[in-house]
Amino acid sequence: MSRARCTFKVAGLDCAVEMEQLRAALGEAPGVLALGFDLIHGSMTVDYEPERIGPSELSDRVAQKAGMRASLVEESVEADGWWTRNGRWAATLGSGLALLVGVVLGSTSSGYPGFERAAYLLAILFGGYELFPKAIRGLVKFRFDIHVLMTVAVAGALALGQWDEAATVAFLFGLSEALERFSLDRARRAVRRLLEIAPETAEVVAADGTIRVVAASELKAGDRVHVRAGDRIPIDGAVVSGRSSVDQKAITGESVPVPRELGDPVFAGTVNGEGALEIDAAGPIGNALISRIIAQVRDAQAARAPVERRIGRFAAIYTPTVMAIAALIMIVPPVLLITTGTPPGSAQWGTWFGRGLVALVIACPCALVISTPVAIVSGLTAAARRGILVKGGEFLEEFGQLRVLAFDKTGTLTRGEPDVVEVVSTDGSDGEEVLRIAAALGDRGGHVLGRAIARHARQRSLIVPLADGYRAEPGRGASGLVDAVEYHIGSHRFLDESGLCPPEFHARLDSAERNAGTAVALSAQSGPLGWIRLADQARPEAARILAELNALGIQTVMLTGDNPPTAAAMAQELGIIEHRSGLLPAEKVNAITELDARHGATGMVGDGVNDAPALATARVSVALGGISSGAALDTADVVLMADDLNALPWLVRHSRKTLARIRQNIGLALGTKALVLLLAALGYATLAMAIAADLGTSLLVTANALRLLRNSSADRQ
Repeated sequence: MSRARCTFKVAGLDCAVEMEQLRAALGEAPGVLALGFDLIHGSMTVDYEPERIGPSELSDRVAQKAGMRASLVEESVEADGWWTRNGRWAATLGSGLALLVGVVLGSTSSGYPGFERAAYLLAILFGGYELFPKAIRGLVKFRFDIHVLMTVAVAGALALGQWDEAATVAFLFGLSEALERFSLDRARRAVRRLLEIAPETAEVVAADGTIRVVAASELKAGDRVHVRAGDRIPIDGAVVSGRSSVDQKAITGESVPVPRELGDPVFAGTVNGEGALEIDAAGPIGNALISRIIAQVRDAQAARAPVERRIGRFAAIYTPTVMAIAALIMIVPPVLLITTGTPPGSAQWGTWFGRGLVALVIACPCALVISTPVAIVSGLTAAARRGILVKGGEFLEEFGQLRVLAFDKTGTLTRGEPDVVEVVSTDGSDGEEVLRIAAALGDRGGHVLGRAIARHARQRSLIVPLADGYRAEPGRGASGLVDAVEYHIGSHRFLDESGLCPPEFHARLDSAERNAGTAVALSAQSGPLGWIRLADQARPEAARILAELNALGIQTVMLTGDNPPTAAAMAQELGIIEHRSGLLPAEKVNAITELDARHGATGMVGDGVNDAPALATARVSVALGGISSGAALDTADVVLMADDLNALPWLVRHSRKTLARIRQNIGLALGTKALVLLLAALGYATLAMAIAADLGTSLLVTANALRLLRNSSADRQ
């Protein structure tokens, strides 16, 4: 079975009600495998079998079954005309004006009952121009959503002769829909500004040196792109001319620009600094890192977090329950009067019927259901703004519930490359001559330790000579001539086997090898000259970040395949209480499973490739260095684009804050509805009050969720 995916822009998709209508329209369609919804962008993602159904059939089915218009994202436009953009507001304004006229006519002493009712009727028609068609479609399918509930409320008020109440309900519902769409439109614009940052045009340098402006979408691999100072870079590539600093904040969240010169990589959407650059394009904009990030964020927004699924299931029970309560309010009190021998009059039936209508109105689950997805999407987008790519709401939710965070050592808690930490000379000197000769041999070979020694020598401004007659000896080291003298650099074992290791030197080197890292000895025919110890250095921020995570109640554990002395020394330096060394990949998986069973939810931080089995086993996997590792984007649940551990404590706090916003929103929505329901039963709530409460709650929960976006850059607590 083949699988394809397409994304539709759905006009009017801004509430959980429309989302459920689309589920009903497509959920049972042949060939449809999965549906995802993004209320912020008003889009729907469909996974389907192309042999059985296609995008055009899906679009037609949405129109026929749900009465909505769906167009493929690449075919859609933001606005189709004045009425599409402003129709809801125009209808709401017309309803409000007609309601005002009706109230004025009803308040005059002489009274104009015919004109008054005509004004109220206009208010009802304008307020319900979208409401009534949707209610009819819901009734036909026996789906009792908010549109059916509101229509029943309006019809009930008219049946009771309450024309002013019916008009007020229609107006307030239209206003609530318009304001809800307005608030989500603001969120959509915010998300679009945060993510869709690549410029639309680029300057391409032709073979004759002339520059022409082309659409960024037309760029291809090998194009030479000119980027002026201060301009945004339009494509991923490498610098072939010029020197500048580049602000990568849009991708990595880093506040300090990074220097870029010949051969350095640059990324679309970042901002060039003070110098002009020419870039060799790596490929089309669709393959650029920012395009992949945008796609990942949109996929994450379309996926439903566990808390969102739980709220959806609760709402499915909640709405019919409140409808049953409304029916009981309408029927039980008059029936009780009959059983006591006091037949109720028509006024009493009307009173309890009206109270039941208020309960029906407050049954609308919109504020409850929308409280979660808006918070999740805002949380995901705020994280993306800081250079943290979270692949879905479930991972954002899970991160705030972690009890243990396991770290790979090499490349995660450490820099990932060896550095010289000790140079010892047998003659008691400062070791510069040992380092100079060892660097000459290291320059000629490709071994990582040799390169590190040569790099360290140059950092100390030593002049590194050329080595002649270089010979690599696998497992033993390397030999060569420096200043016409033959030297050998290699393992302690080689010295022992060659008989060049006197007892005193053997004891001193053996002691050095008990420390973290690897020691290599330099010798000549005359005997050993000294040794150099190299070790992978801890990231400068690692100890502080681990302490911060511990303060947040998260236990930190180091898992490494390195030898026990090296692992123990690093754990002590970083303040890690629990560490496990000498682990094979399968043993890291076992360690994650054990930690999860013993302590609770366990996450794993690694490089996204080497520790793939353990990352896959953890509740949440975190990879560092998304801009340098394309594999990290594909394998991990969370990617720290800037290769910076500082993002981890922020993400824990942000995740917890997102969950707190959701809990606040749920409490606010349920509390408001419970209060109005009680007032309805006691006869103190009107239909207009119920609509106003639902409107206010929907706006409050949306605004509360959007605070996550607003605080994303400044929040460091």
